[in-house]
Amino acid sequence: MNKGEYQPMEKKPYYISTAIAYTSAKPHIGNTYEIVLADAIARYKRMTGYDVYFQTGTDEHGQKIQEKAEAAGITPQQHVDKVAGEVKAIWDLMNTTYDKFIRTTDPMHEKKVQKIFKKLHDQGDIYKGAYKGKYC
Repeated sequence: MNKGEYQPMEKKPYYISTAIAYTSAKPHIGNTYEIVLADAIARYKRMTGYDVYFQTGTDEHGQKIQEKAEAAGITPQQHVDKVAGEVKAIWDLMNTTYDKFIRTTDPMHEKKVQKIFKKLHDQGDIYKGAYKGKYC
């Protein structure tokens, strides 16, 4: 490269993720507060030259979800579809700059989790057992 020629700088990667909002009920101010803070960090990092990947989403599994769906007379998937839609609509309304909105019921997500679980199981990291002691 000749002196004075433009040479683009390589951007350092920066990954940021939020907790995934639980979909047993409508999103609340804590969910919104968290995404706004994460978005501010992502924007700042982009402005300072980082290659940012910002991920957020929803957790769509659990007994509370099943109970809420049954009480409403709908399937758990219908329930989480509604709540996840509300969460995403709020994040979009606030113009947050996430790169990926993941839902734990997405087939792609389920397939990747199954692959990781199988690997951990096959290498002996997941097993049945009993535990006594303090729990955190």
